[in-house]
Amino acid sequence: MPASCPAEAVGCPHRAEQRRDHSSADLNRQAYSWHTALQRARLPRQAKDIPRRSLVFLEGVVKKLRITLVELPATVDGRLEGRPAKDIYSLLRLPARGVPLLEAICRQAGYTDTVTLDPQYNRVPGRLDADDWRRLAETDVLGLSVITRTANQSFELAERVRTLNPRVKIISGGPHPTALPDESLQFGDVVVTHEGDKTLPLVLERLADNLETPDFQDVQGVCYRSAGGEVVYNPDRPYLTTAELSALPFPVYSPRVKKGITHNVVNTSRGCPYECEFCSVIENFGRGFRFLNDDAAVALIRHTIAMNGKPIFFGDDIFAANRARTKRVLERLLSEGVRMPRWFAQVRVEVAQDGELLRLMKRANCATVCIGLESVNEETLKLYHKHSTLEKNRQAIAAFHEVGIRVHGMFVLGSDADTPQTIADTLQFARQARLSTAQFFALTALPGPPLTRRLAEEKRIIAWGDWQYFDAQHAVVCPRRMSPLELQEGIFRISREFYSLSEAFRQLLRGSHRWFNFAIRLQGSFLTRRIERDSEHFVRALERFDGVRAEVAAELDRLVDQGRAALRDFAVGLEDRQARARAYLQHLSGQLETTYARLQLELVPYGHALREMAGKMLEKHVQMLFGQVPPAAAAR
Repeated sequence: MPASCPAEAVGCPHRAEQRRDHSSADLNRQAYSWHTALQRARLPRQAKDIPRRSLVFLEGVVKKLRITLVELPATVDGRLEGRPAKDIYSLLRLPARGVPLLEAICRQAGYTDTVTLDPQYNRVPGRLDADDWRRLAETDVLGLSVITRTANQSFELAERVRTLNPRVKIISGGPHPTALPDESLQFGDVVVTHEGDKTLPLVLERLADNLETPDFQDVQGVCYRSAGGEVVYNPDRPYLTTAELSALPFPVYSPRVKKGITHNVVNTSRGCPYECEFCSVIENFGRGFRFLNDDAAVALIRHTIAMNGKPIFFGDDIFAANRARTKRVLERLLSEGVRMPRWFAQVRVEVAQDGELLRLMKRANCATVCIGLESVNEETLKLYHKHSTLEKNRQAIAAFHEVGIRVHGMFVLGSDADTPQTIADTLQFARQARLSTAQFFALTALPGPPLTRRLAEEKRIIAWGDWQYFDAQHAVVCPRRMSPLELQEGIFRISREFYSLSEAFRQLLRGSHRWFNFAIRLQGSFLTRRIERDSEHFVRALERFDGVRAEVAAELDRLVDQGRAALRDFAVGLEDRQARARAYLQHLSGQLETTYARLQLELVPYGHALREMAGKMLEKHVQMLFGQVPPAAAAR
C-alpha cells in the first residue's frame, strides 16, 4: 500500500439545485476589507497585492453555494508554505485522488459554482496563488481532503481561511479526519467520515438551507459540534454498492492539472478483505470488495484516455482482486480497439499464479505492477497477516518478469520481528530479485488501523501530532529489536544503495528494461539524497531521543535490580499483594522522576513519549516481580 493512500471518497446521485437568499443587511454585515483580513491571515505578498476594489463582498442575492475543494500536497515541516516533501512517488506527477470526483459530484448535485484548488500544479508548485486566496476569501464552503501527512498544513489553511472569511463553513474528509474527528473539528465545522459520495451532497443541502445554523442530526456519516459545543458522532453511512459506484460521474480536472500531470489515475474498485495490520484501507473503505461494473469501468478508462492520452495508474488497492472481472474488462478494451497507454497497478502476489491473466495484462500494455512484498522476514509476514511467504514472493516476481512486466517492490520495515540484519537482507533480496524499483518504508502508526491501537497501548509511538513525519519515511515507532534511529538510518542506507550511481550503471549490463532501470536509478539517486537532506532535523531529534532513551532504560534496569534484591525487606508489613505492588511502583516512579530531572527530559525531542514508554516499562517490571499488572492509576 503506498504511503500516500487515497484521501476520501466521491459521488452521489443527482440532487435538485439548492438555493438560498441573503438579505442586503446580511451581506453588509459580511462585507469587510480584504486587506485587513489578508494581514490577519498572514498571507503571501502576491495575495496582499489584490486591488482594493475587488476585496469587498458585493451586495445582492446569492442563489447558490460557492464551494471550494482543496487537497494539499505534503510539506517537509508540515506548514502550509513549507518546502514540498518528496517520496518515491515524486518520480511521477499524479493528480489529487479525492477532490476531482467530489467536484463532479457537487456539480451533478446542482452546485455549479464548485472549484478545486490543486496548488501542486500552480506556477510555484505547492503554493496557493493570488487567485486561490481570492476564491477562498469569497467561498461559502471549504472542503478539505486530508491524509495524515497533510493534516497540519490543512489545519493551518483552515485557520487562515477562517480569519480571512469568518462566515465560511469548513468540511473535512479523508482517512485522517475519519480516524481523528475531534482533532479536525478544532479547525472546522463538519467531518465527513469514510466514503463521502452520498454524504457530502446531503451536508451541502443542509448548509444551503441554513448556512449559519445547519441541522445535521439525521445525516449519516458525519461528526459535528452541537450548539452547546459538544462533538456529535452520527452513525456511519453504509458503503456504496457496486451499482452506486458505477453511477458516479467522471472526475473533473482543470486544464492546468491535465497538462501538469505525467500520469492519470483511474479507480475502478474499493475495499479490501485482507487484514494487513498496518493498513488503513479497511478503516476507510471496508472489508468488502466493490467494483465498477464492466460498462462503467470501460467507460471511465475510455474517458481518461481521451482526456490527454497519458499513462494510467490504476489506484485500486488491489487491481486484480476479482480476476474474472479484470480479464473481462481487459479483453473488452482490446476487442473494442482501445489503444491503452502504458499503465501500472497495485496487485497481490497471488495474481502471478494466473499465467493467462499476466499475458493478458501484458497484451493490454501493462508496464509495471506494484506488489506489497512487505518483508523478507518470514516471521514479519506472519505478524503483518500477509498470507504469503518469501518463496511465494520470489516466484511472483519471476512470473511477472517472464511476461515482460516490471515489478515495483514495496517493503515495510520495523516489525517486532525485524532487526538491523533484516534491513540488510531486504536490500540483498531486492537486488537478487531484480526489482526495477523499490520503496523501503518504516512501519508507521497511521491513526485508525489495529496496529496503531496496539502500539498506542504499548506507548511505542513517538512524534504523535507531528503528522508530516507519518509518511512511512520517518521512524515514528519504537521497534522491539532495534532503536528508531537504527531503523531510520537503515532505510536511508538501503535506499541510497539501491538507487546508487554504481547500481545505475550495473543495470546497463542486464537484460530487458536496462535503459529504464538505468534512468530510474539515476533519478532515484537524486531523490533519496533530497529526502535525507529534508529529514536532517528529524534524524538529529532521533539521535537525542535514542541517547536519552538508553540512559532511562539503564536506570530502569538498575532500579529493578536494586528493588529485586530489597523486595523482601521493602514489602514487610504489606499483606495485600495489590497494595504492595502499588507502593513499590510509586517508589520506583519517584526515583525515575529524579532521573528525568537530571536528563532535562522536558527539553528532549519527544520527551513526553519517552516518559510514557518508561512508565509502561516500569509497569511490566513490577508485573514480573509481583506476578500481576498494577492498576494504571498507580503509575501516575
